[in-house]
Amino acid sequence: MKKFYLFLGVLLACHTGVFAQMEQSRPANRTLALGIKGGVNMPRMLYFNNPALIQLPQSFVFTPTGGVFLDIPLSESLVFSPEVAYVQRGTDMNYVHQPSGAKVHYSIATHNVDLRLPLELVWKVKQYFQPFVTIGAEAGMCLVGQIHLDRTAPIELDETLVVDSANMAMIHAGAFAGVGVRSKMSIGYQDIILKLNVTFHQGLLDSYSSYEKEGSADAVNVNAYHITGYRLPQGLEVSLGIAIPMKPRLKDACATFSNDRRRHSNRGNLFGY
Repeated sequence: MKKFYLFLGVLLACHTGVFAQMEQSRPANRTLALGIKGGVNMPRMLYFNNPALIQLPQSFVFTPTGGVFLDIPLSESLVFSPEVAYVQRGTDMNYVHQPSGAKVHYSIATHNVDLRLPLELVWKVKQYFQPFVTIGAEAGMCLVGQIHLDRTAPIELDETLVVDSANMAMIHAGAFAGVGVRSKMSIGYQDIILKLNVTFHQGLLDSYSSYEKEGSADAVNVNAYHITGYRLPQGLEVSLGIAIPMKPRLKDACATFSNDRRRHSNRGNLFGY
């Protein structure tokens, strides 16, 4: 838990520092926007250096994702959009173990918080239609999760492990790229920005823990939970965000006029103002 609070502190410090630097260099005619987003993620695992593991089928799983973000225009066509996001990572497999013939269901599901730093290159075709491409880096931490294995006869087993540092690297780092479309519109007197985007995420750090590699933590399932080679998380995310520009407050327009220039009515004189 101490590591979690330390990590959140680092995220907040990085986010505040980036925001301050961008705010100082931001031209006055470009407005920051604060937003929230939500969507779905389709996670899987990618294995290297082990051809047998690559061949295992991974099912399509849809998990929720969401977060908060800032839109910081750097130019007319470039936007920096840092965000703090929640995302689930892992894999889900159903296959037949050879040569025993046992049916196996194996899954990893972890809950993570990420700091993401995307850059968006925007084409402003119309106010309501602004396609963009995005690329960025991310770093995060696993909060909690489960590893589950269920095998039928002749090798029956039903076991669930709580994810911790013994069976999962707790720190994640990766990169992502994608496409999307932005739309700026007005609802009454309030401007809003809508963002719909699709991004592919690739982990760059091995998700096996150091305990597994040293052999001090036993593998639950040798076929899918192998401690040789690399295990890198991937994900395909679809999300929708809504942001509100943070416009500066206008001063009272009447404050520039002295009281003797204000129009007085009989009613005002009657009641003393």
